Amino acid sequence: MRRLAVAGLTAVVGWGCSSGTPRDTTRLTVGLRFDYPTPNELIGPPTLAYAAINDQMFLSLMEEQGDFREAPPAWAPGLAEDWEFSEDRLQLNVRLRTDARWSDGEPVTAADVRFTWLAQTDGDVAWGSAYVHEATVDVEVLDPHTVRFHFDAALPTALADVSTGAILPRHAWEPRPFAEWRGDPDWFFDSLVTSGPFRFESRTPGSDLVLGRNPGHFEADLPRLERVILRSTPDSTALTNRLLAGELDVATGIGAADASRIDGQPGLRLLAYTNRQFTFVVWNTTRPWFADAETRRALALAIDRQAIVDTIWHGYAKVGRSPVISGAWAHDPDLEPWPHDPQAARAALREAGWVDADGDGIVERGGRPFRFELATYTGAGARWDAMQMIQADLRTVGIDAQPRRAEPNALNQRLLEQDFDAAASAFAIDTGLDFRPLFHTESIGGFNYAGYSNPEADRLIESFATRADPLDGREDLHRLQRILRDDQPMLVLWEPVSLAAFNDELESVAPNAVSPLANLKEWAWR
Repeated sequence: MRRLAVAGLTAVVGWGCSSGTPRDTTRLTVGLRFDYPTPNELIGPPTLAYAAINDQMFLSLMEEQGDFREAPPAWAPGLAEDWEFSEDRLQLNVRLRTDARWSDGEPVTAADVRFTWLAQTDGDVAWGSAYVHEATVDVEVLDPHTVRFHFDAALPTALADVSTGAILPRHAWEPRPFAEWRGDPDWFFDSLVTSGPFRFESRTPGSDLVLGRNPGHFEADLPRLERVILRSTPDSTALTNRLLAGELDVATGIGAADASRIDGQPGLRLLAYTNRQFTFVVWNTTRPWFADAETRRALALAIDRQAIVDTIWHGYAKVGRSPVISGAWAHDPDLEPWPHDPQAARAALREAGWVDADGDGIVERGGRPFRFELATYTGAGARWDAMQMIQADLRTVGIDAQPRRAEPNALNQRLLEQDFDAAASAFAIDTGLDFRPLFHTESIGGFNYAGYSNPEADRLIESFATRADPLDGREDLHRLQRILRDDQPMLVLWEPVSLAAFNDELESVAPNAVSPLANLKEWAWR
């Protein structure tokens, strides 16, 4: 489904059996670096790993397809059987499958769709993706299996907007007032019914999450597995060790440094596939060091991103040029990244007023030394390694960056509150290419971590969002990318390739840019 996701905690997934024992072909065991505090995605963490799991239990109206290289992504039926716009595109009728059931046997109905919209837009719930419903003024129940969305504008993203987020079970969750949802995330485990191919069976917090086959799922032959056990794995190195020891059968989220340990191993297949992520350093523009674009451009010139990619990624990533990733249809092919040029960086710093007046090797401006904290997440090994290289690059031009690690939840909160200097993080792009959350002035205090504001950028983002045909807005996004390159609210470091390894006795394992578990329901042993 379409969503902007924080890739601070990337899925690290593996399945398997214990070496030397007969394989149980009805199940997989999954090693996962993952936080799963609640099955309610509206109050859950906005990470790729979390979404990958929740999508197995909860279905959306439509399902996003994985290819967005040549054009905006296509949508296939999910809980919706079919849909039709009015001539002015201000109304959308959606007809639900009549055979869709919750795991307790209750039918999925239009009332569930309306309830979901009410929850998604409720201020107490405070869903991070509520912006997708800004144009939705009502969701009308026409009959038990037909719902009508009413819009105040004809937007090209309408299908994506109504399909962002899973449909929630009204009969199970309505008894809990929206105002109490965030205060008691565990409650949803006790009141959990699901519509997807899998259902929740049990969990051991911090250890195991067990999903079982949903026998009431409308695809009678799916899923092909009876059970998937999600087991905590601390990092990608531990994942690879377990895979090579025969404890796991599939692993996605393998670190580039571990790929050579797997490639060529008998019985394993290594796969590199496109994803929708980019890793970046965001500069807090409310801090005096990063308030002006001239200084931020100097930082881009000082950092050797090609060396970072070559050293850390071993050919499994490339230097990033834009938040519109190179695999997306609207990427500007003429956009060139800032080169690594320390001499030009020093000159740009002097032009911006940064000089080493006291001779201590650190430039100052207005009596303030250019010394700041550069934060990232614990467990983000590639980013931590990159930060050591960034620290060395910046030191050569008289800047003292001090790397720090923080727990993911704590750092995410600091980013949202702009309580940081600079930070290395990652996003999985919204494949609808709606950049309001990242760069629009109105999103300061949300995912616009930089506190970035540019009226022309706002205008281009809004112009693209109102195009009847997104392809007509390609030039809007090209111009936006050029502005972001000049303003540098964030420096895009790299675009990684995802790595997965499979036991060659498994079939139909096909992760894609949308999810590492995109077709988990079809996975099976030969």
